[in-house]
Amino acid sequence: MNPDPMLERILADKRSMTTTQVAKGYGMSARKLNALLEQAGIQRKVNGSWELCTAHLKRGLVTINEYPFMHRNGSRDCKTTMTWTPIGRLQIHDIIQSQSTNRRESHATT
Repeated sequence: MNPDPMLERILADKRSMTTTQVAKGYGMSARKLNALLEQAGIQRKVNGSWELCTAHLKRGLVTINEYPFMHRNGSRDCKTTMTWTPIGRLQIHDIIQSQSTNRRESHATT
């Protein structure tokens, strides 16, 4: 059995990555990856931002960072970003692998 280079890369890199960075590694857009993760029940869009579904909150899939900033009118606000941990990237890898296996199987039967 050939080793999976993407899996080896995930295990070797302990950094958290944005959805755009993760998607790029699979040759897809962040929009497509977000849709795939939504379809898999991992995340959902709330008020224009992606968040993990409740069942996945305590699994260590993501890190949440808050960045305070000031609007031009002087009002203060905070932006939240979600980055995928190695555990989360392994979950994404499994979802993508499962999807590609299902796609190959459906093509083989048609």
